[in-house]
Amino acid sequence: MKVMTFSEFANRLGRVIRSESSTAVFTRTLFEAILPEDRLDVLNEYKISSYKAFYNGNSNITNIAKKINKYAQAENFAEFIDQYEDAIAQKICDAFVDVFPNITCFNASEVLGKLFESIIDEATASKAVVNKAAVNKAAENKAVSKNHAPKSDGDKQQSDSIFYFEPESNKNDKVFTRFVRKSVDYYSAKKTLLYAEKPRPFYSLYVCNDVRYHKQRMAGVRDSKPEVTVTEATVEKLEHESKYIIIQGTGGIGKSMFLTHLFLSSAENYQQTERLPILVSLKDYKKETASIIDLIWATIKEYDAFVPQKYVIKLLEDKKAILLLDGLDEIQSSLRDSFYKDLEAFIKSYSGNTVFITSRPVYGFVSYAKFSLFDIEPLNKAQAISLIQKLDFWDEKGKRNFLSALETSLYNSHIQFASNPLLLTIMLMTYSTFGEVPAKARFFYSRAYETMARLHDTTKGSYKRPMHTGLSPEDFAKYFAQFCARTYTKEMLEFTDITFADDMNRVIKNVHGNNVQEIKAKDFLLDLTDNLCIMYSEGEKYYFIHRSFQEYFAAVYFASDFEDKLKGVGDYFERQEHRSYSDKTFDMLYDMIPEKVERFIFLPYLKQLLTECAKARCKAGCKAGYDNAEYWKFLEIQYPCIYYDMGIVGDDSFNEPKSFIYKFIINVNDLSMYGELDSLEWPEVYNVPTTNWVSAYSKFLEDEAFEEYPSPEMIEEEELENEEIVAEEILSYEYVSYFGVPDTIGQTFEIYINELQKRPNEHASLRRFMEADNFPLIQEFDRVKRYYKELNERTEKEKVSKSLFDD
Repeated sequence: MKVMTFSEFANRLGRVIRSESSTAVFTRTLFEAILPEDRLDVLNEYKISSYKAFYNGNSNITNIAKKINKYAQAENFAEFIDQYEDAIAQKICDAFVDVFPNITCFNASEVLGKLFESIIDEATASKAVVNKAAVNKAAENKAVSKNHAPKSDGDKQQSDSIFYFEPESNKNDKVFTRFVRKSVDYYSAKKTLLYAEKPRPFYSLYVCNDVRYHKQRMAGVRDSKPEVTVTEATVEKLEHESKYIIIQGTGGIGKSMFLTHLFLSSAENYQQTERLPILVSLKDYKKETASIIDLIWATIKEYDAFVPQKYVIKLLEDKKAILLLDGLDEIQSSLRDSFYKDLEAFIKSYSGNTVFITSRPVYGFVSYAKFSLFDIEPLNKAQAISLIQKLDFWDEKGKRNFLSALETSLYNSHIQFASNPLLLTIMLMTYSTFGEVPAKARFFYSRAYETMARLHDTTKGSYKRPMHTGLSPEDFAKYFAQFCARTYTKEMLEFTDITFADDMNRVIKNVHGNNVQEIKAKDFLLDLTDNLCIMYSEGEKYYFIHRSFQEYFAAVYFASDFEDKLKGVGDYFERQEHRSYSDKTFDMLYDMIPEKVERFIFLPYLKQLLTECAKARCKAGCKAGYDNAEYWKFLEIQYPCIYYDMGIVGDDSFNEPKSFIYKFIINVNDLSMYGELDSLEWPEVYNVPTTNWVSAYSKFLEDEAFEEYPSPEMIEEEELENEEIVAEEILSYEYVSYFGVPDTIGQTFEIYINELQKRPNEHASLRRFMEADNFPLIQEFDRVKRYYKELNERTEKEKVSKSLFDD
């Protein structure tokens, strides 16, 4: 094992390239070489004598290393070394060849850049613990990309000036040591809505939500699987339930914070378990993403740019990765199918690694057959109170009053807000400002914006910080509402300076026409991040503190639009195929202008739907009386496939309308009956696609298990204790040959309306059952027709009325 201090590093280089410079000047030059130009001023804090002492080893570099660590870049220093001619480069190689036997003129700049960066990094590490870093091979590797990710501003420094090398080691568990330390430093502090200017320790503002197994819906047979609730969750506790889990929850419920907690608690045990937690943001999954491995590798390189991909692959092959994938719903809808295919291929190639995914509730989970579905639970009253107690709030009296109200009544009366960590924080701020919290969502966000618009005044005493745009909060909201509507329809949740300016400039031009205005897009961005705290920056990108603000302001813009454009708004929502269940934009729009939504969205939609159904009646030649052709056309449009579950099944099968607008109409007007389909006593169903569900041994759903046990006789009894409910069709040939086909414990029947129409005689009994007067969907259809008639009559009356009042 070789030990290298900064002094030794500087002396080795100095003997080759110092020339006639003084040791102090040369030492400062080394530090200048590894820093970006805009960070050189920090070096002015140190005297010539200090630099001389650093070179001679009379003073360690702990203090200066702490100040420059987060700015130091290996590639900067590599460029400094690259300036020397081949003859000098060869002498540099000779000076370090005993440490790096494979150093050459071609890789020397990368090797030494990495070395210097690591010396600075380790110079700030704990004096009690000196990590051995297996980095020399990675630094020697010429194939390492020069497009290194910049260090995060969240990087926290640690202290010591010694760096250990193991020239021949490179064990996989050592390669990721620096990644773990740097990423833990980053995630150990968080900026939040209350602490937008300075990050706070993560656990000083976090309370862990419970997570609960998503109970599967059944028909006919009672579910024997107990309801599982995991409290104070850890990776190990969740793995006891499944290694593949989707954790779903509404916006602001704390999904990202939950994964951060899992990451930090797992990273704490990394040295003992050698299992590497990797927290991956799925919003980084783009069209150009080659594979899940590239996404994982890119995440690791954000914290250690020199980790070769081969070590990532080795980690996955060894089943030692804990993949925490955050934000499935933040992948653009057009890319979700591609992601699913990539993930499916990844799991087949690298099964055995733990994969946890967070998401808002969206369509598509049924296709994630290997994943168990868990709900992240809202905060209960005790957890909500605990969270508020932790927060360092500027208005202590307001906080005490809020806690008292939360305990006595506010939690129960406003549970939709109080059980959500982000919205609970906004409740505290709003309550402190207004002494109350609105119960309706649109009023809540309106008050929240008003509170945040004056937040900087409240926290700065009598000082009032001016808005960069010079706009009042009311005028600012008009611009911001259009910006949110534009970006909402494009599914944009992250922005660079350029992409933000592109959309905001369009808004400015739309509001003012071609007149030259002094308001600039960058001023809006500064106000949103510095004054209003509705957006925040991370690296070189900007995000909403929560997308619910984008949804609210988009609804504000849609509600203020001209009436002739409202139908287009309705058409937009109708076209969205992948929509989060928790997206409340349309709900808030309807709450803002219910009469206009009914007239310009509901009425045209229902007219088109019922006209299409009527055409089917005419085509069938039906006369007066009850019209089956009209009804079957309705089913074909809204319920093209009806699912019927019998027994114990492994996945929920949702029966709901295909149309978003139709579903909203029947739910908001209490017309829906489709929920009754689950409790029906269906007749015998034949000749329809059927999924048979079985209980199978969990371990042997993976192909690797059969390699571990080449014959059934070798299987130990404890390996057969855990079972999962799966579709019989996914069982492998090996599974069936070992254990036979398990007994069917449940079935899912898929009733396709087109098939019932094409082969009426073959499905005569099923058709009669679905045409009965008490069948839920026939009752729903009748209700919808009556509602349309009433709405149409009311609208016609409003058109001809010249009175200001309806009486």
